[in-house]
Amino acid sequence: MRLGLIGNGAIAKAVTAYCKKNTNKITIVGSIGLDSDIKSVGSHPIFTKIDNLFDLSPDVIVECAGNNAVEKYANLILSHRIDLVIISVGALANDHLYKELLSSSIKYSSRFFIPTGALAGLDAIESAKVDGLKKVFLRTTKKPKAWIGAPGAKNINLDSIKNAQTIFNGTARDAARLFPKNANVAAALALSGIGMDETNVELVADPNIENNFHYLRAEGTFGNLEVKVDAVPSLNNPKTSHLAALSIINQLEKLDL
Repeated sequence: MRLGLIGNGAIAKAVTAYCKKNTNKITIVGSIGLDSDIKSVGSHPIFTKIDNLFDLSPDVIVECAGNNAVEKYANLILSHRIDLVIISVGALANDHLYKELLSSSIKYSSRFFIPTGALAGLDAIESAKVDGLKKVFLRTTKKPKAWIGAPGAKNINLDSIKNAQTIFNGTARDAARLFPKNANVAAALALSGIGMDETNVELVADPNIENNFHYLRAEGTFGNLEVKVDAVPSLNNPKTSHLAALSIINQLEKLDL
């Protein structure tokens, strides 16, 4: 498999390390980075223009660079008949973009995949949706520093938080919009289940924890579901969990190319 990356950060680094150990399966041909990205996270070349990556004929491109990257490149990638793995699922809270990608995947016979990220239980949620999934709730708890820079936290003094404090309570769509680097789990859950506007999300800042916690509760005709995840943060980026990178690797293992 010839793999391209969009991103040159913590998740790209983890995926690159995996591919380095599995060169018989996957070769990273190149990546797209920022103008400020001078050094690649691997031995592959790094570009600032997507056409340079297309010239290397990747079979699959993995996006791990944020919502803006999905908005900028996703439809273009699919229109080049290249499969795409999207980790910044919060971008798909934009209904127009999501429908556009669905349309392009049909028109150009390309596919886009949404890894499970740092949350377990999405397979059960998809099954429950078939008949009578009624309520879905997600609580995500991270250290205050993990929420720094989020539009939804701009009026919150994160440094002053001494105990667990709810900083957001609302829909998955609003969570994705206000906390774009932290709410990919909420967006993936919403797409698997009852939708962006029906999925309830609570975001919590807690200085007294070490890991990222996700608590999922769902109710329906199937019964009740509760899932708890205690996820180790990425060493290079506390906004995301190491499990998110592992979910991309798992997705790549499943691809039939």
